[in-house]
Amino acid sequence: MRSAASIFVTTVLGFLSLGAALADTESEVDAERQAAIEREAAQREALETGIRAVVDSINAGSFERFAEAIDRDDMLDRIFGLRLIDQRVQKGFREQFDDTLERTLEIAVAQGQQTPVTAVLLEFASRGDRGRAVVRYQLENFQFAYHKYELTLNRRDELVIVDWLDFFWGERFSDAVGITLLAASPGKPAVRKLLDTRTATDSEIFELSEALKAIRDYNVPRYFEVVESMSEKLKGHRLVVLGGVQMTKRARARRQLRTALIALDKYYPDEPLYSNLLLDYYFPSRRYDDAKAALLRLNAELGVEDSVHEARMSAAELVLENTDAAAAHASRALELEPGLELAWWSALRARAALADYAGSVEALDRLSADFGHTLEREALARDRSLAGLVESPEFAAWIESRATDEG
Repeated sequence: MRSAASIFVTTVLGFLSLGAALADTESEVDAERQAAIEREAAQREALETGIRAVVDSINAGSFERFAEAIDRDDMLDRIFGLRLIDQRVQKGFREQFDDTLERTLEIAVAQGQQTPVTAVLLEFASRGDRGRAVVRYQLENFQFAYHKYELTLNRRDELVIVDWLDFFWGERFSDAVGITLLAASPGKPAVRKLLDTRTATDSEIFELSEALKAIRDYNVPRYFEVVESMSEKLKGHRLVVLGGVQMTKRARARRQLRTALIALDKYYPDEPLYSNLLLDYYFPSRRYDDAKAALLRLNAELGVEDSVHEARMSAAELVLENTDAAAAHASRALELEPGLELAWWSALRARAALADYAGSVEALDRLSADFGHTLEREALARDRSLAGLVESPEFAAWIESRATDEG
């Protein structure tokens, strides 16, 4: 028989052996965990570097990098999807896709304006090889477009822009192109599928077809003629409502745009994707509480801190006579982006409303020096909200100092 000492030694050695095995296993797990952390960090860097390069390229006036980041086959699949697009239209679009992609992206970003846009990456986040980014585009006349991008990496760890939400037009890029292609030749089966109901009548299919063709052709009178004859349910169809807004906005038919926006507000008042569009209705109609709510919905959907949002919120609070809140938003806008012109206009008006004329003069100075505005007394005096500022000693001293400097 084995002695007690022998059994004890064997047991101890067994525990030591087991401990060593467990240590080896834990070491392997730690190594795998560390490798996963490093891999995710590398993926994050690749995604962020890629989207920043696209933004920088756009600011340099080129959409080549943007086009290179599109997976052609995947994007075509998204555009065609389950839509019953005419085969000839599909074939022609597929054949021209590579040659027209850069120009298509430029139009999607710059909206056809001649002056360059300014792109700002507001937010980037990732998990593994998936990411998202929010980019703000500054257009003419203090218009701003927001795109929310879905990102991934290809097998070579290069950026792929999968698709994006365009808050300027209230739609996903692939959906916008897909519906445009379908509207090029809207066959009866394709339109029936859009209605998403087996009970759609021939009359409803015809009316939706005619509405799509009117939107396609920018035939504003025909669109409203067709919509007038629709049932209430069909009038509220997303393609009918959104298409009417987009058509009248692109056609610059202001009176009809207002009518289309009223419909958008009626059927989709709480849709964050349409919030930016509805601002063109709420502010001119003096529906300032609704404008403020739309701004908050938009920003919550984007999930960013944004100087433009703060400046717009300042304007909304100011017309609601919440001057302290307006000034706070204007200050935050300047903290986030001191070089944003809209932020300085917001600061000027909010400070003037608070009779902070020294602060108002600072804003005037920046608007003049940095953005080239002449800001003559006569022009400013026509704005009743600036009447107190124009009559203030601070403004008089500022005008005098400018005259001295010019002399």
